[in-house]
Amino acid sequence: MTRWAPVAAMLAGGVLGAAQIGKVPAAMTTIGAEFNMGLAGAALLVSLFALMAALGGLGIGLAVARIGPRRALLAGLWLGAVAAVAAALAPNAALLLAARVAEGAGFLLLVVAAPGLISACVAARDRGLAMGLWGTYMPAGIALGLVSAPLVEAQGWRFAWMVLALALGLAALLCWRLVPPGATAELPPAAPIPAQLRALVAARRPLRIASAFATYNILYFGIAAFLPARLESLGAGTGGAGAAAALAAVANAAGNLAAGLLMRRGVAAERLVVAGALGMAVLGTGVYLVPDPTLVVGLAVLACGIGGLLPAACFALLPRAVPNPALVAPAVGLVIQGNNLAQLLAPPLIGALATQSWALASLPLLVAGLLATLAGRSLAR
Repeated sequence: MTRWAPVAAMLAGGVLGAAQIGKVPAAMTTIGAEFNMGLAGAALLVSLFALMAALGGLGIGLAVARIGPRRALLAGLWLGAVAAVAAALAPNAALLLAARVAEGAGFLLLVVAAPGLISACVAARDRGLAMGLWGTYMPAGIALGLVSAPLVEAQGWRFAWMVLALALGLAALLCWRLVPPGATAELPPAAPIPAQLRALVAARRPLRIASAFATYNILYFGIAAFLPARLESLGAGTGGAGAAAALAAVANAAGNLAAGLLMRRGVAAERLVVAGALGMAVLGTGVYLVPDPTLVVGLAVLACGIGGLLPAACFALLPRAVPNPALVAPAVGLVIQGNNLAQLLAPPLIGALATQSWALASLPLLVAGLLATLAGRSLAR
């Protein structure tokens, strides 16, 4: 039987955890000025999250398998909330960066533990819908963090960050109350780490899912991160360009929800991976090639919406891609690690090409789309 209350609590935790990423751009210039960090130094507050996940995603997954997903989920939420309070109170840049490292560790525990718990809380027919809902945590959370900007302007960044920290603490309480202790009680004890790694490699499907997700991330950040700059290069104003980027993020969240509904109606997740990758690659390439700003916005929104089919499908495939349930968390950690490696490496490459020509910047998107499509087709076989 499906238990939607714990799923909703974990989704709230995921969204509020991701809001701790989105809160930084909303306050970046203010923090940079207060601590004399400059814009580049303040931007490090964002990239620390991606760097930690790129280096430690698989390790966190193995740790979650060892301590149990529910304990890891609650530890991640509480660590994130306490660290977020510390960040809001930080008296200097060094302590602020240290608090962000702790926030990143908490966020990793949360997002690696949650998919396995959600899968255990829902019936098989609802799993696709539940994973589609879970797939919205990142775009919805980042959007929530970004809309803290008026609060930053009115009350200061410390007040805004404290509000988000307390909200994350409330989500931790909700999960403590609603996520049942026995959700994954049937899991066998975790095997030694080398044995888990061998089992992941031997299963092959987790590696293919990680490849599809990583190449999707190149597509998503290749569009979302550079859409404002692309529109400004075509004469659009800064405010309009920012609103277009927010609209693309909302479309991506809607794509995740659509994937969940389609899977509930019986559409194979593997087909959604292929459709999302291929559609996003073709439409995303057009963002860098067409000269009309209105058409660019339309293509970007469509690309992010169709691309949203892919992450939800990948999350739904993971519990079935491993030989035993104890490997779900390491598999999610592997996916998160590949995802963030792509997030770290792709934007500098795309940015370097864009300085030469926007048409050249479309090439990484084409390659990523081809690789993601091939990974999806291999899953279908």
